[in-house]
Amino acid sequence: MRNESNITKYEAQEVLDFLCDLSRQLLGWSWEGVAGYDEILEQVGRTYGYDDTMVNMEAQMANIKLGGLSTFVKVGIPGFPPLAHTRDVKNMFADILEGKLSLPEAREALAKLHKKEPPYPPFVVWIGVIAISVAFAGDIVGTWEGMLWAGITAMATGLVFLAADRIAGFGKIAQLVATLASGIIVTMAWKYGLTAAAPGLLLVASTFVFLPGDSISTQAYELAYGKWSAGVDRLFYSIMMLVLMVTGAFIAVVMTNTPFEELFPTGPAGDFPWWAAYPIRMLLVLGIMLAFHMDKKHFITVLLVIWVVTAVAQVSSMVFNEYVGTFFATIAGTIMALIIASKPRSISSFVMIIPMVFALSPGSHGLKSLESWVSGKLITGIEDVNTLIATIIAIGIGLIIGQVIAYRWRWLKNFQKA
Repeated sequence: MRNESNITKYEAQEVLDFLCDLSRQLLGWSWEGVAGYDEILEQVGRTYGYDDTMVNMEAQMANIKLGGLSTFVKVGIPGFPPLAHTRDVKNMFADILEGKLSLPEAREALAKLHKKEPPYPPFVVWIGVIAISVAFAGDIVGTWEGMLWAGITAMATGLVFLAADRIAGFGKIAQLVATLASGIIVTMAWKYGLTAAAPGLLLVASTFVFLPGDSISTQAYELAYGKWSAGVDRLFYSIMMLVLMVTGAFIAVVMTNTPFEELFPTGPAGDFPWWAAYPIRMLLVLGIMLAFHMDKKHFITVLLVIWVVTAVAQVSSMVFNEYVGTFFATIAGTIMALIIASKPRSISSFVMIIPMVFALSPGSHGLKSLESWVSGKLITGIEDVNTLIATIIAIGIGLIIGQVIAYRWRWLKNFQKA
């Protein structure tokens, strides 16, 4: 809460410069969207004495006005923040809005955050990518063989994932290179009879860390939130990522002289029981923790949220259908995340919501759709597109409704205490 008694009015240019630096940091980490960032920055401007602060954030740009001054901030392609750093950002905002940080102190805190190294070394991140792919294969393939080959191909994907963060410009083609490298491995395995699952299906699992499912879901949230320009920009960039990925798979098929039909994402019937989803989700959360630098102290909290989301999805899907299951699971997960994160210096809701979106995985439907089209299965491709759209809508609306319910619950709770 803003502390009125501690407000110090600084020079407009000083505050504007700080908001520019803050916007640049947030935009650089805004792969998941910018909904709500405007309001946060406006509160910071008011805390430092400028009630006329206005901020408009788009996918790669922010327009800031205060005290008769205005400026633009522009960044490149947004990235994904180390999950452990999201709590630092939350704490910094809490200190600013409570009047505990002067402007110079806030600037220093932001500079330290910008220079802070992620908690895990590259080898551990590589292991995390493999764990995510193995867990996801357990979901979409449902066989031990599928999980084995997902892990083998994810070794190549993990190297590309590391290179994307360390080689300038490589991130723009990382999706293509990842599916190309993994595609060669799985198509050769298929040709020599080492796997029963088609290369297209194994590719979805092995390149999971590059699937823009989280971005697709959060752009739906941005559209529902009213950030139309940012949401549309993010949607089309996500589509281009999927096109890059299927292009990599296409090139792999050509290089290995494999029929295009083998890209069709099919495999043997899964033989895992319903309860297998829970240890698989544990492996998924472990992989997310390592690959995306989650604080290990948050592992149990995130795992419990994901298990609840999984249970709600399973029960709702049995009673209704998969889309309704996704919808109710998203609402339940969002409510839990926002209530758990309601305290100023607690775990960030972002850390719980992103694994939830990963688990619901709309991006996999998009890649499977494009693979079906390339392999000549047009009807199946259209059906997968329909599944993708329905999943996106279910997650996007579920996020909005979950937020409304969570904040309504908090409002009533606070009202009763008053």
